[in-house]
Formats: sequence, C-alpha cells, structure tokens
Amino acid sequence: MSVMAGPVVARAAPVVEVGMNCTVADGWWSLDRERPVQPEPVKVVAIKALTTGAPGVWVQPSRGKLTEYQLHIALDRLSECR
Repeated sequence: MSVMAGPVVARAAPVVEVGMNCTVADGWWSLDRERPVQPEPVKVVAIKALTTGAPGVWVQPSRGKLTEYQLHIALDRLSECR
C-alpha cells in the first residue's frame, strides 16, 4: 500500500509592522459571555518570536477591560492588518 502525499498548504502569516491595527479572530481575553469567541481589534506594539520559536507579536487590545495590557500571541492569529 502506498501513501500519496500532496503539498502541505499552510496559512500564510500576515505582513505585520509595529503600529498596525489588526484583528484577532477569537479574542479570548474579552470574556464576553454572549460572544466568547468574537473578533477583537488590537494594535501591534512589538514583533518578537514566542518562546517556542514560532513567529509572534505583542499586541494591545483596542477595547474592553484589558486596553492597558499587552498580550504575546502567535503571529498567524492576526488578520485584517492595516
């Protein structure tokens, strides 16, 4: 029995620069009981790899109770960056 493997299609990480406004599709930190996985707007404050070595960014939520905090997340979680 042979195994056929096709090309692996990975989602490309967005081009991101410090100061850009982006969206995180599942803003788990918002803790909105009605929409716990709602998209959340964030601002990119730094670009730095995660401790695992994967590409990462420091972001600051643009609304909600955590606007004064910064979160370190995987780069590929960002979308709609401008």
